[in-house]
Amino acid sequence: MHELKKEEMLEVNGGETFTSTMLTAIYKTFEFIYSLGEALGSYFRRQTEKKMCDI
Repeated sequence: MHELKKEEMLEVNGGETFTSTMLTAIYKTFEFIYSLGEALGSYFRRQTEKKMCDI
């Protein structure tokens, strides 16, 4: 194995495409944010309507 010269480093391509792992991570992030918003919205609605359960 040899060290690459600067010109050779500039010609290296890769990492520009979406992988299935990356798409899954993005989907899971949006799914989490949606679930969190849904839970907070339900909490605020129940709180303002005084329909909270006693613990």
